[in-house]
Amino acid sequence: MPIRGVVFDLDGTLFVSFRPREGAVEVVSELRRRGLRLAFLTNNSTYSVRNLHRALNGMGIVAAMDEVLTSSYVTARWLLETRGEVGVLPIGEAGLVEELVRAGHRVVGEEEAEAVVVGLDRELTYSKLMRACRAIWRGALFVATNRDRYLPTEHGPVPGAGAVVAAIEAVTGRNPIVVGKPEPLMLDRALRRMGLDRSEVVVVGDNPETDAEMALRAGVPSVIVWRDPDPRWEARGVRYSRDLRAALKLILEGNVDE
Repeated sequence: MPIRGVVFDLDGTLFVSFRPREGAVEVVSELRRRGLRLAFLTNNSTYSVRNLHRALNGMGIVAAMDEVLTSSYVTARWLLETRGEVGVLPIGEAGLVEELVRAGHRVVGEEEAEAVVVGLDRELTYSKLMRACRAIWRGALFVATNRDRYLPTEHGPVPGAGAVVAAIEAVTGRNPIVVGKPEPLMLDRALRRMGLDRSEVVVVGDNPETDAEMALRAGVPSVIVWRDPDPRWEARGVRYSRDLRAALKLILEGNVDE
């Protein structure tokens, strides 16, 4: 079946530190010109959908609001759909809190918390960790927006949400429910919005541990934009391209699942 839609990762794929990667604006524009449907997914829970939508368009990467999905948004909605409106102790930044509140959840302290939702928190303190662990010991649900080991920046990778999740996991001995990539939940939500089947899309990302693994679990082809192919992932059917323009060529020529 021909490819009718492209699901893009954002941090590291289309931009780094809010600077578009070479070819990003051109590639997105060309895919739109050819009538393909697009979705933009990120595990970075510091973004809300609204501020990420503004940022993308400010960079010249044209995106509609309903094409953008963040792990903070999907986690807040998953929690609403599975548990209803609950009291949440968030370990994260403003984007996570915004999405939790917009979904109808209440931000509460450790004693009232029905769920602890953990994302990237660049102002993490010992006190925050202590409150999260205490809430989980009391029986609060432990939810991770994602467990990315690192976040790409213009100065190189920095610790990601996975570092925060791992600390709480190590202390409490509890395993979190993980919502973001590589779990396919975010991809499935994007596909419903696109009106497409898994067989009609390709995932384009930069991190095989999250982007390619999500695609593999969903049975979707993927292209990783990176300088050097990794034979371990190639053996599993993941395609590599040196840049976004090369990825575009693979997609348009129908060579993503060979």
